[in-house]
Amino acid sequence: MKTGKRLKGVVISKPIVYGNIATELLSKKTDHTHKWTVFLRGPNGQDISYFIHKVEFKLHETFVNNTRAFKTPPYEVTETGWGEFEIITKIYFPPSSGEKPISLYHMLKLYPPESQSQTWPKGKPVNNFFYDELVFSEPTEEFFEALTKGADGPEIPLKVSGTHVFSLESEAAECKRLEAAVAQVTGKYNEYKDRSRVAEIEAAKLRRDIAAIEAAQ
Repeated sequence: MKTGKRLKGVVISKPIVYGNIATELLSKKTDHTHKWTVFLRGPNGQDISYFIHKVEFKLHETFVNNTRAFKTPPYEVTETGWGEFEIITKIYFPPSSGEKPISLYHMLKLYPPESQSQTWPKGKPVNNFFYDELVFSEPTEEFFEALTKGADGPEIPLKVSGTHVFSLESEAAECKRLEAAVAQVTGKYNEYKDRSRVAEIEAAKLRRDIAAIEAAQ
């Protein structure tokens, strides 16, 4: 039975893509100039719902029901408008994970770059995408199982077994060895640096003594 115990030294990251896509409305029946969609998804469109409980999109206050929440994919909102504004995408994780929500911020982009505005083809979408990784440090046992047995199947196992030579446990141990090696090299560098400084002081004193002897002759 999995518990809420956290796994020391374990770090797992999950890639995501968020942002918006916008297309100019060629037939304008209102003052709205663009149709746009703001979204959160996997980099290749893969399912990410196995580690996400809920996604909220906070739009400009002028929108009716300006906070839109989704507990199942697709995590996206489609609207029309004319202005650009900041959108907050808030990601909630399963209650059993013990993880706090994470907020992502980006500006809704409707128009192409100014340098390309004159030559931008009619009807060509404007893409405003961002790549990020959600990092989970020392997840609970239950959440670890969800993270490693999602839509794409099991990932690196927690411990070494007969069929898995590599594991998060061995990875953490290797990181500790590398950190120890870096600390050792840094210590030696500082030691030689101190010796060099002392040698320079002694050399300068020796040069002064020689100069004094030569002056006295």
